[in-house]
Amino acid sequence: MSCRIVSRWGTGLSGRWLRLVLAAVVAVGCGLVQAGWQVDARRMPVSPSTVVAKAGAALSANAVIPIPLPPWESSKAQAPDEGGLRQIGVARALETMDSADKVARLLQWQSLPSGQQVAALQWLAADAYGLRLGLEFAALPAMAVFRLYASAEASVSYEVTGAALLERLVADAQTGQRTWWTPDVGPTPVLEILLPATVATSSLQWAMPQLSQIVVPPSEAEPMKAAEVAVLAEKRRPNACQGDVNCQESLLDQRDAVIRIFYVNKGRTFQCTATLINNPRQDLTPYVLTAAHCVSDQAAASTLQTSWFHYSQSCDSSQLFSGHTEMYGAARWLASSSANDMTLLQLNEPPPAGALFAGWDATALLPGTAVAGLHHPHGDLMMFAAGTAEDDSACTVNNVSGRLDCSAQTQNDGGFYHVRWSQGGIEGGSSGSALFVNGRLTATLTGGDLWCAATDGRVVYGRLDQALASFAVWLGAEVAVNSDMQLPVYRFQVLRSGGEFYTLSVQERDTVIAVFPNDLVFDGIAFYAADRAHARLVPVHRYFNPEVVAHFYTTSDAERQFVQTYHPTWNYDGIAWWSPAQPGNGATPVYRAYQYVPGVHHYSVQTQASERWRADAGLLYDGLAYYVWDAP
Repeated sequence: MSCRIVSRWGTGLSGRWLRLVLAAVVAVGCGLVQAGWQVDARRMPVSPSTVVAKAGAALSANAVIPIPLPPWESSKAQAPDEGGLRQIGVARALETMDSADKVARLLQWQSLPSGQQVAALQWLAADAYGLRLGLEFAALPAMAVFRLYASAEASVSYEVTGAALLERLVADAQTGQRTWWTPDVGPTPVLEILLPATVATSSLQWAMPQLSQIVVPPSEAEPMKAAEVAVLAEKRRPNACQGDVNCQESLLDQRDAVIRIFYVNKGRTFQCTATLINNPRQDLTPYVLTAAHCVSDQAAASTLQTSWFHYSQSCDSSQLFSGHTEMYGAARWLASSSANDMTLLQLNEPPPAGALFAGWDATALLPGTAVAGLHHPHGDLMMFAAGTAEDDSACTVNNVSGRLDCSAQTQNDGGFYHVRWSQGGIEGGSSGSALFVNGRLTATLTGGDLWCAATDGRVVYGRLDQALASFAVWLGAEVAVNSDMQLPVYRFQVLRSGGEFYTLSVQERDTVIAVFPNDLVFDGIAFYAADRAHARLVPVHRYFNPEVVAHFYTTSDAERQFVQTYHPTWNYDGIAWWSPAQPGNGATPVYRAYQYVPGVHHYSVQTQASERWRADAGLLYDGLAYYVWDAP
């Protein structure tokens, strides 16, 4: 067993300035990287360093502009399940907001005491279970902050910056626009937009030609309109066909790895199941496996909303577990294996404390192997199914029609396992869920017969042993070690001192944008570096000078000793990132200069800047500071 120290950043406030304190957590109980193709599970530590605590922020805007929606057609109150996919939301056109000009006329900007500008809108849909808003950005300032509330009286439930959206959302190849589908926080969402005083409101241009209205409850554990109960009951199987995950003992740990996911496709909202998995590095990178017919590109991954610990409070209880958690940070699409209907994602935010990174086994299953599945049938509380893997199947999945075609005659080394249940079964919403053998994930559900086990239905799962070749960059035992060395380092201009502030932390970037909108200006990505120690890398240390509100970055032990001796009031923030120890392989130098007044350092990868600094009598040119990667 090999354990490593996992570092997370905690935040502290010193006056009006944000500084970071490095909190090191020793990751105990590290999993083993087994011989062959097995990886053991690992639990997300329950530690302050891994818990993101967001303080509730009350609505800042004095006026909220209402946007009432007319009732949805009763004939469309029930969304159809297509090809095994569970659809819970329909697309609705919104003519009143289908252009940037119309939206600009709706927004009523106000000034806050802080100098920020704020505007807020509220959508009202009496016949909806929830709404997901489709904002199409033609222009999006990085310093914009968006807050989404369930109502005007609620505390903030989700906050995101323009910088995060610019990185997360894919620009349309023809129009250049980026579409953000907000999380579903209920049928009366309030969207509040904040801009720094220095950013013109005209620099934000967006339209909302459509939204996605949730027309069926996300699960049967949630309230349902009486008029729809009879209609929905006709589509459901008897409860006897499903087994509560808490009524068995073999996979109680694994239930904390299974996730209920929601995503938007062409304005329609769907629900599937996914699983958080471990990797050979044991580094808590939140990789998630699901079906490719659920999520197969970045456009869908950018709309991902996740439900964690969505199971019963106890065996056969209809009460949702009190520790369940909703997360809205979406995901990065990494790769899909169409031959096995499997997709690998990486979540944009850490999973909640206590989540399990499931172990996996990428060796081929033998016929007759006992298997079990954990899933969210029809979005319900987590259920358990058990049976045997019978043989291989050659199948094709049409992601447009949702049609699943498997050859009548089984083939050796087919891309899917044929599973026959002896207990439980699957339904719409189960797609993408994990098949476990001895507690390890071996496959993900594609589809099959939605019948009780007694009716001898046929179910197929995509094989991880074959799909692993598509995911080797992230899950391979050797290549994975270097797969995330080049991460973006973000730069801010500090208005008070004229210096620059750099951070590799996305969380810190977004906190600075939200908390100091009129004090710092976000410049985007400055260069690339690593977030962990590795061969041929050196640490870059960060200090904060509170007297002039400036940061100092160095790799030199001699400079660190100088700061500690002659500048004891400077705060040491810890290791900011790791950089190449020498040039080559794409590494480029960062130059540094000291400005006598007000007493700040400047950094640049541009040779022209270093030449200009040499000729400036007000600067002391320091020369090479360290190396970075100029591009990933």
